[in-house]
Amino acid sequence: MKHKKKSCTRREFIKKTSSIVAGVTVVGTVSGLASGCDNQRRNMAAYDVVIKNGTIYDGTLSDPLIADVGIKGDRIVEIGKIPEANEYHVVDAAGLAVTPGFIDIHTHCDMTFKRSGIKRFAAYVIPSFKGNYNYLYQGVTTVVTGNCGYGYTDTQYWMDLVNAMDFGTNVYHLAPHGMIRIELFGENQPRELTQNQLDAMKHRVAEEMEKGAIGFSTGLEYAPGLLSSTRELIELNKVVRKYGRIHTTHLRDQTGSAHPSGKPGIEVALEEAFEIGRRAEIPIQVSHLTIKAPFNQAKASKILEMFEQARHEGIDVTADQFPYASGQTLLSARLPNKFKSPNGVKEKYKTKEGRRQIKAAIEDRFTYSGPEKVMIALYPQDKSYERKTLVEIAEIAGKSPADCYVDMVCEPTAPLTIFFDYIQDNVNEIMSKADIITASDGFTVPGKFVKLYPACYGTFPKRYRECVINRKDMSVAAAIRTMTSLPAEKFNMKKRGKIAKGYYADIAVINLNTFRALSTYNNPSQYSEGIQHLFVNGTQSIENGEATHKRDGRGLIMA
Repeated sequence: MKHKKKSCTRREFIKKTSSIVAGVTVVGTVSGLASGCDNQRRNMAAYDVVIKNGTIYDGTLSDPLIADVGIKGDRIVEIGKIPEANEYHVVDAAGLAVTPGFIDIHTHCDMTFKRSGIKRFAAYVIPSFKGNYNYLYQGVTTVVTGNCGYGYTDTQYWMDLVNAMDFGTNVYHLAPHGMIRIELFGENQPRELTQNQLDAMKHRVAEEMEKGAIGFSTGLEYAPGLLSSTRELIELNKVVRKYGRIHTTHLRDQTGSAHPSGKPGIEVALEEAFEIGRRAEIPIQVSHLTIKAPFNQAKASKILEMFEQARHEGIDVTADQFPYASGQTLLSARLPNKFKSPNGVKEKYKTKEGRRQIKAAIEDRFTYSGPEKVMIALYPQDKSYERKTLVEIAEIAGKSPADCYVDMVCEPTAPLTIFFDYIQDNVNEIMSKADIITASDGFTVPGKFVKLYPACYGTFPKRYRECVINRKDMSVAAAIRTMTSLPAEKFNMKKRGKIAKGYYADIAVINLNTFRALSTYNNPSQYSEGIQHLFVNGTQSIENGEATHKRDGRGLIMA
């Protein structure tokens, strides 16, 4: 793993000190030299920061212990009893939990920038944008982007952007299958790739692995990923395997809809994911595991059994989940596949006849998952519709919910939408398992003036509170593990995810009694509370519950 270095060269140091000395009086020179000696003493000190007397949950299932943590530069250099001294900064963590910084392996933080166009450069002047505050306030110090087959197709370009703005969190990136397909084949996407087309895809995937992508993602519910065959995905993942990386997948079907085989759609989709893992011999991460309407006979218990059986067969497969009984995606996501384009619906369905077909399709869906379960989250064309359901919008517009749906889904880019089409009991059963990784499926939110899905602001405290305090499904250590060492080990993130000597100083100091999500569906733009202090690569980004505006997130690449 490589990252951007932030250091002053010897020549730069001499130049700077020479200019200071040349421009001061004798008194000033003596003062400057004294100050320089103080800085030198601090640089020679054993620690820059010591977190004192905290209750350490090291990211594993080990029992917690009360001890000090010494930080020097960007690393943890000591754990134990550290003597008092004046040379280092002390953080009093008595009565607080000290944990590894949380790792969110399923985000779309890059899409905030990619879809902002030229506006992405606003990140340079908006602290919450470049700081990734909605994640920092959850205790998240590392995110993975490029999920669901979406995101930047050039890993190096995205990493350079992350480093240029001094982003608030560390970032790893997945090579996105769907966007690479579009890059190569344009709007007229082939269903079955020719050998030449497959070779071109393999070459591009290999290029992104060479640039340091942490793995390869697919979004098989979205265009153009939905066109890809299992064979295509196996062949591409054989390339990824050669680099020792991982495959993450947004399943082809997450519903209980009846498949021709008689099985629920989600079971068939999982079987495909397992087959890819088996035949490509690659670790599989199933993204945001859930069951969506129609439910029919699909059950969480059966889905979890399938994972156990696959692991018993030797397939390295795990899943992640956000703890909400809803999901955010494009308004077009619940339409039949034939209508879908990467940004909404295909142009040929924006005609009078095409719109009639879309209306018929959505009216059919409304028979089992009604318009009251569809809330518009982000709709720049008419912001007054945001945070309202299709039923409420229909009342305002004087149209039927289906007509309103058709109007909005036919925009150049369909609005981001929250679908309340999950069952809470299924969410709870999946969430209760200690081998399910915590992940948000969220975006970087540029300030509190943009209102998105509550998972963007509250996934980590919400799962902690639900599993540990409210439902008592797991211990504190087990919950912390789903957010730290479990994702780090699955994605082969070196020296992250644990409180251990030699590891990077990504550290959260948390008041577990007040650690909670404040974001709601109607008022999402509220940061979580309970993170008292947060360090990213040894730099303190939150102090006494408030952002410091200091940032040391890094674009991380796999060597």
